[in-house]
Amino acid sequence: MKTIEEYMNDPDIQTMPEYLREIHAARHLIQDETVGMSAEEEAKYHRKKTDELFARLGLPQPQYVDFSGQGRLDLTRLPY
Repeated sequence: MKTIEEYMNDPDIQTMPEYLREIHAARHLIQDETVGMSAEEEAKYHRKKTDELFARLGLPQPQYVDFSGQGRLDLTRLPY
């Protein structure tokens, strides 16, 4: 698996402005890591990465919405 630095050095990305290089390199990295995953697997992947980022930044873990109940939110379970 390539690192973000390897994607940043890709000849196609090298010609872009710096702020676009970072965005495209990250996008390519995520695409390569999630290729062949089902929608459920990809959702788990993104949740895991988000949880890791929040933990690394010392932020409280995000609360996720579960739409498995036919898209209806259970407002009685909200923390406020």
